[in-house]
Amino acid sequence: MSFSKTRRQKLLSEKDYLIDERSFKNRIWLSQESLASNKPKTIGADSRHRWSIASNSLESLLLDYTAGKPVEDLKAQLPEIIERFDVYIQHEVSPRSKNPPENVADTLEITQLDAYVCVFWLLALCKLLGHSEFIPTVLSWVDKTHKYNRGRDGLFENVVLALTGTRVEAPRVLLHPEPYRPLARATVAPPEERPALVKEFVEGWYKGMKPTYWHGAHTDGLYFGYWCLEAALVTVLWDIDDSSYRDNLVYPKDLVDYAREQQAAARAADAPKPHISRRTGERCPYAGRWGVLESPGAFVQERMFKEGDVFPDGIGRDRREGPVTWIVMGREDGGPTREG
Repeated sequence: MSFSKTRRQKLLSEKDYLIDERSFKNRIWLSQESLASNKPKTIGADSRHRWSIASNSLESLLLDYTAGKPVEDLKAQLPEIIERFDVYIQHEVSPRSKNPPENVADTLEITQLDAYVCVFWLLALCKLLGHSEFIPTVLSWVDKTHKYNRGRDGLFENVVLALTGTRVEAPRVLLHPEPYRPLARATVAPPEERPALVKEFVEGWYKGMKPTYWHGAHTDGLYFGYWCLEAALVTVLWDIDDSSYRDNLVYPKDLVDYAREQQAAARAADAPKPHISRRTGERCPYAGRWGVLESPGAFVQERMFKEGDVFPDGIGRDRREGPVTWIVMGREDGGPTREG
């Protein structure tokens, strides 16, 4: 299938994808080489290289999603990205320090819009790609400067509560009200109002992202895709009907569909499995003790059957009229007694 058919955003050509993919790899490699070098470095150089490795790895994943790579491939990439951000955060210099980094984007303090978006993207990817085990790690980065980051943004705290069950009280105010106000309202609105609010957010998202470093990159810069991952995260967490906005160019519907499929599979796996049972006249598949269940946990008839025996009608003083269902109570081979 041609690239134009598999790509998820029409703004990305195959030529640009190959160029940008190579550029991300080169940037990561150069930063890794510089970190390993024993040559004298300028102040803050190592921190900038660690940021470059982490952030370019994240952008490379988003580029692959934009290009149409399978979601499972992206899932496999995420653990290394989390590890690279973790290495960076261990050496992060806060923008509030005496010697702040030259680029305010090189931080995960959510008072900065670029950082706010980046943290939301990381949380969204952890949830949507089935790596929820990394969510506490991402939050630990934000908590590094707890007093500046936590309890100050209603949307962020609502999402964290939905992700972790842990509440940090916050007023209904936003660090970045444009364009996040509709999304924040969706997290507290009645269920019937949520789709329209998320739709409003999705439709105004790109325009509201104008202050970010990557806005407009499809015409002048290193474009890795425009994806409203925040809307996808809220849609999954609040189980919102996305039919009114799922075909919007910036909405990552494939990630939402993948997350919902994984959730459905997990619920099915956790659901109680039915007992192995056979009706009168059928042959016994496993040697062991079988019984006729009258009520949950109460077997009115029990007897041993060998493999291949034909199950009879009810027997003894508790005999029932007509065929009955025999349920395995214990197998001689020690195998499971429930289907699945």
